[in-house]
Amino acid sequence: MVKINLMRLAAFVVICLFVAGTTNAQTKVWGVGSATGVADAEFSSAFTQTGTAASYGATVWTALSVSQDDGTGTGNTITPGNAYWTRSLTGLSQGAYAGSTPASSASMSNGIAIFDSDFMDNGGVQGAFGTGTSPSDHIGELISPRIDLTGYTDSALVVQFYLFWRNFYSDLTLSVSTDDGLTWPHTVDLDVLLPCNTNDPPSEGMVRALFTNATAGVTNLTQCRIKFGFDGGYYYAMLDDITIEVAPLYDIAMGNPDNASNNLVDNGNFVKIGSNAYIPSINVDPTDLREWFWGGKVANYGAVTLYPQDSVAMYCSIDFVDAITGLTTSGVYTDTMWFDTVYAGDASGRSNIEYLRDLSFLSTYGEGRYNVKYWAAHKNSDGTASNDTVTHNFTITGSSPLTNYLSKARIASSDSKVFAATGVFPGGGPYAEYEYGSVYYFPKGASDSISIDSIDFRYRLAGSFTGAATQTLFLNVYELDPSAGVLNDGNLLTQIGVGVVSLSGLGTTVTPNSYGLTTVTSLQDASAGGPMPALNDNGFYYISVKIAPGALGGSPTFDVEDVPFHGADNQNWYMNTAMTTTDSVINPSPLQITDPAGTTTWYWTGFGSDLVPSIGIYLGKQSTITSTTVWETEGAELNVFPNPTSDLLNVSVKFDEATDVTYILTDVSGRVVMFINSNNVSQEVKTIDVSTLTSGVYMLTAKTANGTSTERFIKK
Repeated sequence: MVKINLMRLAAFVVICLFVAGTTNAQTKVWGVGSATGVADAEFSSAFTQTGTAASYGATVWTALSVSQDDGTGTGNTITPGNAYWTRSLTGLSQGAYAGSTPASSASMSNGIAIFDSDFMDNGGVQGAFGTGTSPSDHIGELISPRIDLTGYTDSALVVQFYLFWRNFYSDLTLSVSTDDGLTWPHTVDLDVLLPCNTNDPPSEGMVRALFTNATAGVTNLTQCRIKFGFDGGYYYAMLDDITIEVAPLYDIAMGNPDNASNNLVDNGNFVKIGSNAYIPSINVDPTDLREWFWGGKVANYGAVTLYPQDSVAMYCSIDFVDAITGLTTSGVYTDTMWFDTVYAGDASGRSNIEYLRDLSFLSTYGEGRYNVKYWAAHKNSDGTASNDTVTHNFTITGSSPLTNYLSKARIASSDSKVFAATGVFPGGGPYAEYEYGSVYYFPKGASDSISIDSIDFRYRLAGSFTGAATQTLFLNVYELDPSAGVLNDGNLLTQIGVGVVSLSGLGTTVTPNSYGLTTVTSLQDASAGGPMPALNDNGFYYISVKIAPGALGGSPTFDVEDVPFHGADNQNWYMNTAMTTTDSVINPSPLQITDPAGTTTWYWTGFGSDLVPSIGIYLGKQSTITSTTVWETEGAELNVFPNPTSDLLNVSVKFDEATDVTYILTDVSGRVVMFINSNNVSQEVKTIDVSTLTSGVYMLTAKTANGTSTERFIKK
């Protein structure tokens, strides 16, 4: 399950950063890599449990239970409760819904700290909510032994640690005290660091929290402490391998999503070019840049502000991996975006978004995977190299096996169909119906006769599923009016298509806590019957799956155990919604919920900033950009074969009337490598020896007095 988060409280101080690697060398003050506190930083000893600051352990970690739910469902709490951080030697939650993935910190065998909220609530038994040792919600704290920071008065400090967090609706904080834990004036909200804010998969890696003024003006630093806090319910948080070090002067980074903000830009981290993971070549108009932009957030996690004279910039580079040969061509598109002042301790980062200059690289290279890299840089020495770069990829589809395939989700390796990382269901049921999907853009839907041939849908059953074995869902296609900018009610939608999603074997063939896949091959006109109407040019379409058993005479209401969950993937296309304009809606994934009283509510951002529904769409019609089949102009045809080839390339041309033709062979850089003339040609097959060419991608152009036609081919 995923609970809808509309807004979280803003963090009190400074910054956190989730990084996958290690940092450049800084002065280590305490913990891993330093001369003191290593055993404590690796949780090598048992914790103590006391009640007040006066009795915190001087040389051991102290676990406190602040409060817990009383288990009556009335919202009452028990203080101090029985919800504690504990030390684990397995790095594995015992909760019924936590999953089976253990932590992988460097020193896990020595011990790891865990707040096992899932287990404390249900005792490890699915469906047994509130029957464990400590019903959720919980508030628990973990307080370090005394830490001597003498000599670091007025120093900016970084606390780095390993975090393994599967979050449902909880908050994690880190605080610093310089008076033995009597007060905690410096707190970081760890929510701002997460690369994904959903419960599945967990977030795992090293966290760096900057405290710029925790020691400012403090002369006695012999009794400092740090404190980790958990506030909420489900699933777990694990900590290990703590280091306190002197902060670098400069530490530029690609900013992370900030879950404490309700601003669309803040909730994303960077733009994924093209707005979809898979993009059919037939749905690309090289003259329409509406979905083709890039950008992201640049943050400074160092202690000193970066100014324009520091030359702060974000860079973009795209590499192409050919779908047929697997050969990589580097730097098929590059771009630079300059930033102004980036302040030290800027948690949310500075955001910039710009359209691509053009799409000529797509016309040149065509079908295949495009690997995109963004990185931030400045002219000074940077403290942490591993947080400077983010990557993603998108695939241009056209030929088998992903024939003209459109999707925001990834492809599953098990069956090469649409992938689901989790199942999503709105919290707080029961419901009368709910609907979840994504918005897709068709620049030349009518002009190119684009059709929706079929749609795949991945779903999941809850572990507690007890619903009917056979169920019917609805796949809906709506045209969206983009003029309002956001989808806040159903009045912006005109339904044009509907398909029946028939599921069977639920609970048996598709077992609880597993995924199923179904395909819809027939879409009907939603109002008049017959085939669904054609798509329009510049059309935005919301394609969704609706669960509404009452519409078929079934139960008028349902909850998590009654119906399938929607499958979803955590691809984080979210920042793209920041590009919404009066004539363009950049592909969000909205959700609508209807309660038993019939009140419908729309959520523009769906289930959260990083989730997209597991919907895969197969389109029909020939490509409007470079392909490996026939490319036609009025009165002329050009075809090249075999493709790919190792020695001989056949070029077939046909014209309505005889004409002189020049065949021009160029490499991907535009360099002419061969030039052949033919006179008075109405139809011919020209054989060209390409055996001496190096392996790669080439373009064959047939040029006449009336124009040119171009085909791409691969030299093996």
